[in-house]
Amino acid sequence: MNIFSKISFLVFSEILFIGFNTTTAQEKKHFKKQPNIVLIFADDLGWTDVSTGNTNGNRGSKLYKTPEIDKLASQGMSFTNAYTNQNCAPSRASLISGQYPTGIDNQVFNVGSLSRQDKRTKGFPDLPIKPFHQQKVISEDGVNIFDVLKTKGYQTALVGKSHGTPHPLKGDYGIDLPADIHHIIPAPVNGKRVKSFYLALNSDKKGWTFNSEYVDKYADPYDQEYIDNKLKPYKSQSDQSLLLDTPKHLTDAIGDFSVDYIKEKANNEKPFFLYVPFNAVHSKVTGRKDLTKKYLKNGLNVRFAEYASMIELLDQNVGKINRALKDPNGDGDFSDDISNNTIFIFYSDNGGLLGNKPLIGKKGNLTEGGIRVPLIFRYPNVIAENTVTNQAVHCIDFLPTLADFAGVDISKLKKIDGSQPQYDGVSFASILTGKKNYLSRTNLYWHLPGYMDERFSPSTVIQKRFGDDYYKLFYFYESEEFTMYHLNKDLSEENNLLENPTSKEMRIALSMNSDMLAWLKANNAPTGTWIKNGEKVPHPLVDSVKKYKN
Repeated sequence: MNIFSKISFLVFSEILFIGFNTTTAQEKKHFKKQPNIVLIFADDLGWTDVSTGNTNGNRGSKLYKTPEIDKLASQGMSFTNAYTNQNCAPSRASLISGQYPTGIDNQVFNVGSLSRQDKRTKGFPDLPIKPFHQQKVISEDGVNIFDVLKTKGYQTALVGKSHGTPHPLKGDYGIDLPADIHHIIPAPVNGKRVKSFYLALNSDKKGWTFNSEYVDKYADPYDQEYIDNKLKPYKSQSDQSLLLDTPKHLTDAIGDFSVDYIKEKANNEKPFFLYVPFNAVHSKVTGRKDLTKKYLKNGLNVRFAEYASMIELLDQNVGKINRALKDPNGDGDFSDDISNNTIFIFYSDNGGLLGNKPLIGKKGNLTEGGIRVPLIFRYPNVIAENTVTNQAVHCIDFLPTLADFAGVDISKLKKIDGSQPQYDGVSFASILTGKKNYLSRTNLYWHLPGYMDERFSPSTVIQKRFGDDYYKLFYFYESEEFTMYHLNKDLSEENNLLENPTSKEMRIALSMNSDMLAWLKANNAPTGTWIKNGEKVPHPLVDSVKKYKN
């Protein structure tokens, strides 16, 4: 099945920006030529793990160094309220599908399953709720972000972690080049099965390998030529001579693949969409030797030195990819610069694991530390430089936003069965272009009908904007209880407003609960069943928040 049979309605003429597309006629002058798109999706990089002050207000990291990401922030727009789902697979699934996990073509709520043992009760079957049985990957029948862009002639590529789609990629997911690498790469080396998390393996049969037919060409150990030509611009006070003849790091290999892809496609008449979901900085964290040594010398313990090394290595590869856009053929002559016609995006799939203060929680939690992440967009002459927005956006919004810039009217698309795909996201192109400060959409949702160890139990969360203020309401199905927080004043989610709500706070809670219930019903959101009697766990009642009223 190819893309032209999968999507029965293709748009070949210029498309009016209607439906989900919010671009005005004045904005359309920027879209004379479809932009290339490079989307970098870091893995487990927390909101406070980058040093740029723009991304996190004034909370940029003083410990980790990310000069290339900082530069990107100075050249584009940073989002202080950018969100994802709580861990890897559901974030990728939502980004690619444009749907919440409740969407018909998604159904990916958690990594693996919703039955991950809970330490409170030593696992199943002692928990009160039998979880919903989720899908592990998005449906092939959906019209995903790759499919959408291909209707306007985009060449598409994925290199990195495809979590949320099949491993390796199967069928037609709209990707021209399925360069699929996994975080944990099991490989038989000299007759023994080992696990390599980030460093290339040496096999008698394959030579140096990452177990990827697309990236293995970059798996050879570091040599002097590579250090001089690829790494020297990012020396960063590390002793790069320590790398000679040591195994190649997967992060560098993914960066090298991306550079060569840009070089190959730069002069092509067709625009390209390069999706680079790096495996960094996911555990087990393994930094690059020269950078780890630098941080150890600076006094960090081994754990944090490896993590700082990993973050800086990711940053260097952001710089490497950015440099390729400025000089695709690498000859030092910038006459082939394509950066002005490229949307360059830096994003992360969920919160970090090693501390996210002032946010509470970590990857796997629905508190801000698990779902609030860095996000930067650059598009020269379209997105103003060094700007910051507090508009809340989510990975479901990327599909309609990029469709807007590419000139695709997603309301005209059809699935293979003739039905119209339903997207949960909205375009935030008008925020990026400075035409609006806020979207008309005020609510974001998270819904988890199951368990992930101690980090979450069956719950639904709504975030709602009232003017400039963001509030967040949690509902916990086991106890049928709510908590609510005013994020503008309480990023750490320490002050549960429902413990002693004012009349205003009670009105806000009732409004949010009403919206939550309407959304749950509209999406037929699953809740699991009670172990004690096999009955379906009910959604919250419209007025169930009233029990907190004094």
